[in-house]
Amino acid sequence: MPGERPAPPPDRLYAVNAAAAQFYASRLPASRKAARYLHSHSINTAADPWQVGYAPGRWTELATHLRAAGFTDEELTGAGLGFIHNRSGHLLDRFRDRLMFPVTDVHNRVVGFTARDLGGRAEAKWLNTPETAIYRKRLLLYGLGQQLANRPAGTGDPIVFVVEGAADVLAMHRMAAAHAAIPETQPLYAVAPCGTNLTRDQLDLIQQTLPNAHLILAFDGDDAGRRAADRVYPVASRWPGQVSGVRLPKGQDPADMLGAMGPVWAISEIIGAVQPLAQVQMTNTIDRLFTTKRITDPVRFAEDRITAYRAIAELFVDAPHATRDMAEAAAEQLGLDSTDVARGVIEAWSARTDTPGGTDPPPDTAAQPFTAEPATGPPAEVPTPSSPPHGEAETDITVSATAHNTGSRRAGTTAAITRHNPSSGMTVWALADGIGRHAQAATAAQMAADIAATVSLRSTPAAGLHAARAAINAFYGGVHPSQAGDASLLVVSAYPSPTRRHGVRWELAWAGDCRAYTIRAGQLAQVTADHTAVRQRRDQGEHPSPGIADVLLTSSIRAGDISVCPLDEGPLLLCNNGVHRAIPERQLAAELAGMSDPQASADRLARGVGQHNARDATVLLIHARSAPPALVTTTRTNAHATVTASGSPAALAKTSFTDAGTGPAAVTTPQAESVRRFGQPAAGRRR
Repeated sequence: MPGERPAPPPDRLYAVNAAAAQFYASRLPASRKAARYLHSHSINTAADPWQVGYAPGRWTELATHLRAAGFTDEELTGAGLGFIHNRSGHLLDRFRDRLMFPVTDVHNRVVGFTARDLGGRAEAKWLNTPETAIYRKRLLLYGLGQQLANRPAGTGDPIVFVVEGAADVLAMHRMAAAHAAIPETQPLYAVAPCGTNLTRDQLDLIQQTLPNAHLILAFDGDDAGRRAADRVYPVASRWPGQVSGVRLPKGQDPADMLGAMGPVWAISEIIGAVQPLAQVQMTNTIDRLFTTKRITDPVRFAEDRITAYRAIAELFVDAPHATRDMAEAAAEQLGLDSTDVARGVIEAWSARTDTPGGTDPPPDTAAQPFTAEPATGPPAEVPTPSSPPHGEAETDITVSATAHNTGSRRAGTTAAITRHNPSSGMTVWALADGIGRHAQAATAAQMAADIAATVSLRSTPAAGLHAARAAINAFYGGVHPSQAGDASLLVVSAYPSPTRRHGVRWELAWAGDCRAYTIRAGQLAQVTADHTAVRQRRDQGEHPSPGIADVLLTSSIRAGDISVCPLDEGPLLLCNNGVHRAIPERQLAAELAGMSDPQASADRLARGVGQHNARDATVLLIHARSAPPALVTTTRTNAHATVTASGSPAALAKTSFTDAGTGPAAVTTPQAESVRRFGQPAAGRRR
C-alpha cells in the first residue's frame, strides 16, 4: 500500500531477537519466581548453552531497552517481540512475566521464543513468537540449533528424543550429559516442537542435520501426552530410520523425572522403557479402548476381543520385526494368551482388507518372453563367478551374479556374499535381509551373511545358520531390543559332484522370508517356504486368507525355525521380500527360463524393483551346468536326524532348532540391559 514501510530485512530481525535474548537473560537473576521454576525442573542455566531468560511484567520494559539500542518499532513488531495497542497506538511488549526460552535455527541464530507464564494470570501457560519472516514454527525445533552448535559427546549414530516442551528438552539435555560420561555411548539429542504437532518438515530437518538418527518419541505420561502421541504417530511412523517410543510413568514428564531421581537414574528409567513406536501406540490404543468403555472385559466377551484386534491390527503391519513382543504386550493388557492375540489380529486384518481365502496359488504356466524396459537404478555389483574345481571340466562350472537396488536410500539393509573353496570345489552363497530399515538391520544382515557363508563352506548350510544365530545373539547380548538387529537369511551350497554330499547337488537352509526359486518345465517353482504367520497356519492344516499374516515373520536368524531343503537341479534365483513382492512371477520365470547371462538377468530384476517401489532389494542368480543326481538327501546339523528321499522334486524338511542343546548352537534370547549398554555391542565386541 502507498506510504507503507517495507518489512525489516532478515538480518535486522536476527539482530533484534539476539538483543532481546540478551536482555531477558540479564533479568533472570532478579526473578525469584523464575528461580523457583528452574529449581523445580532441575534446570541449571549457569552450565547450559540455552540463554534462558526472564521477561519482566511491565508493559514496555523490553521496547524501551531495544529502542535505546537503536532498533525501530517496525523491527520489534516484525520480530514478534511487540505489538501496537489498538486504542492507544503504543508499542507494548508481547512477553511479560514469563520464563523465556530462545528458539534458534540450525545455524544457532535466535529467531523467536517460547515462553512459560509465571504469574498465573495469563490465559495461555505457554506463548510462542507469532509467524514472522524468520520464525516458521512448522520448520523449527526447539533445542536443535543449540545442540548442533554444542554437540553432545558420544560415538556412532545419534539418538534424538522428541519431547513435548522446552523444559523437557533442557531436562533431557542434562540427562544426556550424564549418559555421555559412560564410555562408547551414542550422542543423545533432545528437541521439541514449538506450539505445533511434529511435522514432516521437522522430521526432514532432523534427517538433514542428524542423518541416520534413531528417533525416540518421549511424550508425557498423561492423557495429553497420549493424545499428542496419537497425532504424531502417522508422521513419525514414516521415519526412514529406526523409530521408537517411550511410555513415561503416568503423570510425569522428563523434567519431573529428572527432579525426582537425578540424571543418571532418570535416563536409565527412560531408556529402559524404549519400545518400538508401534508397540507404544498399540498400548495407548488399548488403554483408550478401556477408558472410553469401548471394551470392558475381553476375557469374557468375544466382541471386546474383536474390537481390540481391529483397533491394533494395522500397528502390527508397521512393526513386523516386533510382532512377538507386541502380541505379548497386548495379551497382558487384555488378559489373553499371546497366541490368541496374534491369531485374532491376523483374522481382523484379513476381514478388514476383504481378501479371499484359499490355498497358495499355483505358479504361472509356461514362462512368457520378457523384454526389459530401460530403468534407472544404482550400478549392479560385478559378477563373482566361482572358479572351476580342480580337475573338472568347464561344463561343470557354477556361475552366479548379484545385483542390488536400494531405492531412495543411500545404503541398503541387505547383504549377499559368495564363498568358494578351490580345493573342495564347493561354493556357498548367502543372502540376508535386515528386518526393519535402521542401521542395526544392515549390521545384522552383513554379519549373518558373512558368518553363515564362512561356516557353510566348511560344513553345511544349516550349520552356517546356527553359527550366524549364535554370533548375532552374542553380539547383541545385553543390548536393549530397540537397538538390536535381526535379519532373514538364506544359504545355498553347491557341491561339485553328486557323490560329494550324499547325492545332493544343492543344499539350502533358511530362516525368514528370503526366497529361492527354480524352473521346472518352464514353470516357476518356489523352493523355499516363507517363515511367516500365514505359512505357519497352512502347515497346521488351516487355509488363511492373505493379508497381514504374509508379512509377520515367525522366524528369523535370531530365533525360531530353520528349514533345510535339498535340490537336484537349477538354475536358482535367490531374493529378499523386496523382490518377490514387487516383481511379477511371470517376469521371474522369464528371467530364469531364458537365463544365458546371469549378470544381465540380475540387473534387469534389480532395476525392475525400482520401477515398482522403493524397497531395498537384492537378487542373486545361480546357474549350474551339470546333470542332476537321482538321490536327494536332507540333513539337519544334528547328525542323528536325517531324512532321505528319492526322485527329482525338492523334499522340504521343516525343523525347529529352538530346543536348547539339540544343535551345535543353542538359541539365546537377548534381554534388556541397563543404560550402560544402550545402543552398544556386547562387552568384548566391537562394531
